[in-house]
Amino acid sequence: MHHNQSGPGVPRRAPARRAFEWARRYRRGLALRALYGAAYGASTTAASLFLVWLHSRL
Repeated sequence: MHHNQSGPGVPRRAPARRAFEWARRYRRGLALRALYGAAYGASTTAASLFLVWLHSRL
């Protein structure tokens, strides 16, 4: 039976921690994209409402 550990100092949960870091970074990217999407939607909605308001005042 082979023991394929690369030493006693290497933690066994290294891949799990790397996956956790990747998931956290991915979640931050998703949050940023959602924030950008919401800002874009709000700006376009505000622009269209502003145009409608302008035309209603003319």
